[in-house]
Amino acid sequence: MNAKISTSFASRDSDSALITSSGRILTLLTGNTHFASPRPSLAVIAAERDAFVAAVDALDRSSASVVVRDKARAPLGQSLRELALYVQQVSQGDREILISSGFPLQRVRQPAAKPGTPHNLRLRQGNSGQIVARCNTVPGAKSYQWRFATVQAPNVYTQQDPTTKATAILVGLASTTQYSVQVRAVGTRGTSDWSDAAVLVVN
Repeated sequence: MNAKISTSFASRDSDSALITSSGRILTLLTGNTHFASPRPSLAVIAAERDAFVAAVDALDRSSASVVVRDKARAPLGQSLRELALYVQQVSQGDREILISSGFPLQRVRQPAAKPGTPHNLRLRQGNSGQIVARCNTVPGAKSYQWRFATVQAPNVYTQQDPTTKATAILVGLASTTQYSVQVRAVGTRGTSDWSDAAVLVVN
């Protein structure tokens, strides 16, 4: 995946942070052989930065000084965004080359993994014709799906409605029958494998 520059700093950063970041960019791009013909030129950006620094230094409690500061900040921010487009195009997304420009990079969001398979499944007797099933909580799970089958027909499953907690009451079971129970976790990025089975004879 190609790396990309984050340009939000030009409008988001505080005055002092923008002064620091723009100064770093100017320093690292000066003489940088990867970027032979910056657009806008570094001289233009340096002049805009100097004007912005002067406006920030002159800030007082008057609204007029804030207006002067804002007017000086706007062209610097615009030029930095235009320069970022140039740098992005020339670098062709090469991470090392982009880093050499001094521009901050966008954070790469790692896709969330599907939840792990539930384990430590425990069964106990509930009311007549019921089994209370529990498993350990799975990080990232939004819900749990439960299924059961008789040992005599192990591939014929009945699936319960999902639960939001790592516990369920399985109902409609025949007494004196042995049941095999499994559970799996459901998350925003998928569903886990079914757990190992636990077995219990219903009273």
